[in-house]
Amino acid sequence: MDTIAPISPRILILESDRKTQALLRRFAVKGWRGASVQANSMTLEAALADTERLKGFDVLLVGCSFAEDGTAENPSLRALRALSADPDNPAVILLTDRGSEYTAVQAVKAGAFDYIPKHLMGRNQIVNAVQRAMLDRQSPLRPATSDGGVGGALRLFGYDVRRCLANHDNISVHVAYSGERGKEVVLKVLHRGRGALSRDENFERFVDEFKLLYDIDDPAVAEIYDFRVTAQYCYIAMEYFPRGHLGSKLAAAMEPAQALGIAEEIAHALSIIHTAGVVHRDLKPGNIMVREDNTVALIDFGISHSSLQDMSGREPRDEEIRGTPYYMSPEQACGDPTDERTDLYALGVILYHMLTGEKPYVGETTHAILKQHKDAALPRLPEYLSQHQALLDRLLAKDPAQRLKGARELLETIEAARSDDTLSLAELDTDEDPAARSGWQAAEHDDVPSELDIKIEEQVLDDV
Repeated sequence: MDTIAPISPRILILESDRKTQALLRRFAVKGWRGASVQANSMTLEAALADTERLKGFDVLLVGCSFAEDGTAENPSLRALRALSADPDNPAVILLTDRGSEYTAVQAVKAGAFDYIPKHLMGRNQIVNAVQRAMLDRQSPLRPATSDGGVGGALRLFGYDVRRCLANHDNISVHVAYSGERGKEVVLKVLHRGRGALSRDENFERFVDEFKLLYDIDDPAVAEIYDFRVTAQYCYIAMEYFPRGHLGSKLAAAMEPAQALGIAEEIAHALSIIHTAGVVHRDLKPGNIMVREDNTVALIDFGISHSSLQDMSGREPRDEEIRGTPYYMSPEQACGDPTDERTDLYALGVILYHMLTGEKPYVGETTHAILKQHKDAALPRLPEYLSQHQALLDRLLAKDPAQRLKGARELLETIEAARSDDTLSLAELDTDEDPAARSGWQAAEHDDVPSELDIKIEEQVLDDV
């Protein structure tokens, strides 16, 4: 067979099994004319003793067994993390025994360029993996866009990517057509740089979000179709909402019965995720999607907190305050521990916005808004809405102990307050410009702009 690519890679094979060594050498030599191929029986951790020698290679083909240790602390994965800390080191293609989807994710997090189970290993798989590693090594990183996001065309197998909805840091969100499902879906994509994903906080939140949504598996949240980790991308394919998000419906005040009906829908969704042990922590109109059947679904669980994280010992770091300032509870603004009452506070802010057409607390800086959440008097409704003030007070109390106890109690309270002629989501105006409601993750028209996960800093907020 002719040479696959006009490059002659320098390949080091680290594999204890002699037969596998010989097979890999044959694959590499026949794949490229002039390829330099060496093989050794040492482990990757032993090879790290001479990093200068390793830098003389373009690609490492490393054998790894998960038979005795299938965790992130597997010796080969520990060595891989150390190797990938230096971008000048060669790309690593991990060839594994006794692996699983979990070990594949751990390997990519540790910095593996590719992951190939040995029982599936063939010439084409090895040649193609090495070729991709060489192209990645010789190509510059994807260019950044003017807003700090990632640029360049996005190509994912099985998806026709049609338009980009949001783009920030190394995460982008797209509408794509899925041939398998025969409909449009949303792709939330983490663009991999070089090095270990274990050092990428966006990847940690990405995986956590997938696990939360997958475990809940209820119409209260966006439906998950697919999760993949590739050499270039990590992505989640999920439900697309053509009607857009609640934020596109808040240009003016709603009828009270209509606002209460929507609040009831949101409270029901919260009751589902809270029962699953999840606190959203970034509830806002832009994260509340409207389906064609007028039900709602919650999205963007990137900073959510689960009781499962408590069991694993992982906690949000105190020095980081994440969320959207307009909808942030006082305890969240202070970096204090949060629970489901944090989400009830955010729903109180949304309810006030729906009833009045305005946010309760605004300011020129993030600090000014957060200070009002902590210290300002509770917002007062106009006289003609005074019958809803008691409910609002129970949602927006500064002290979590003075709020409603949970979403189920809120549901009971709203049901008692609603009149027989309640309006529903079906009666929302749907004649607005389709472009204004085309994408669920597009930046909310009056929220903090375009960031998928917002780290609060003291800066001017530009309304979009």
